[in-house]
Amino acid sequence: MAAAKCPDCGGSELYRSKQNTPANGKLFGPVLLPHSSPARFRVVVCKDCGLTRFYASTVDIRQLPGGGWEPVSQPTRPLGLTKA
Repeated sequence: MAAAKCPDCGGSELYRSKQNTPANGKLFGPVLLPHSSPARFRVVVCKDCGLTRFYASTVDIRQLPGGGWEPVSQPTRPLGLTKA
């Protein structure tokens, strides 16, 4: 099996959280997966460049269709911004 590589820098020292991280805003920050329960992530961090990614749990992914989420049909800019 090939070693995982960072999509940003190509580094091979990636670390995954041993426990799920809550995403429901109860312990910290905003609600990151609205309409999901119990909403949790696994976090992966690249030791070389610090890129951090959050991966939703399988349970939460299954709730996406019809759970207050809509499919993306074309690329969108953050917060709906358009090019000047």
